[in-house]
Amino acid sequence: MAKEKQLTITNPSIGGSGYLTLSNIQADAAIEAGFHAAIHQCRGLAQAGGPLCVDVMIREHEVKGSVPHSVDYVNGFDLSEAWRAVYTAGDFKKSFPRGLTVVADFYVEEPILVTASRKGPRYLTRDEYLKRFEEVIDQGNDLRLVFYGFKKHKFLKILKGPFSLGVIAADLKIRKDDRFITLTKKAAIQGILNNVPQMKDPATTAKIRRLNQNVFETGYAARKEFAGSQDERIILI
Repeated sequence: MAKEKQLTITNPSIGGSGYLTLSNIQADAAIEAGFHAAIHQCRGLAQAGGPLCVDVMIREHEVKGSVPHSVDYVNGFDLSEAWRAVYTAGDFKKSFPRGLTVVADFYVEEPILVTASRKGPRYLTRDEYLKRFEEVIDQGNDLRLVFYGFKKHKFLKILKGPFSLGVIAADLKIRKDDRFITLTKKAAIQGILNNVPQMKDPATTAKIRRLNQNVFETGYAARKEFAGSQDERIILI
């Protein structure tokens, strides 16, 4: 008997309510695709600009209560929080039995307030984070990295959610892994549009909707246009 497909995306970050909107977008995309979704806020100190983590569970059956789950995708808005999601898991194989894909912006968010000490910076550089991820792969763990450069697209930071969802949706389609639920492009776009705030001026609302869809399409295309082998463990787009 074939196992049921599933998908869990965790969203670790430093931030606030925008990440809750992001989880709603992902859940709505799943529902639009005909699946069930549940949102679990596993930690949150957004009011203090602290760490926030929201899990979105997507299943073929109804999700009830707080059920055990393992993460399939880490949607990291920077390398610091993406690494934290991997490092704090402890035993990689037990924590991620279906393997793990990290989708993240390829930059480092400097910590708020405390950024340095007498011994130097208290955060790692981009290359140092990449080396740590590579070490996890070299240890034989089923880890995939899909890193993008958001700044080069010159979008507002608040639009990183639609962009990253575009990367994830395209990655799922390209992989064709029957263990995971795939979010169609149409459903993902509708999930984004469902969460665009309604402005007093309908024309302004329509403009924001078009912008959000364009950002999603840009992320989707960036992943699809990757020229390397699809078997590569480290994908830079």
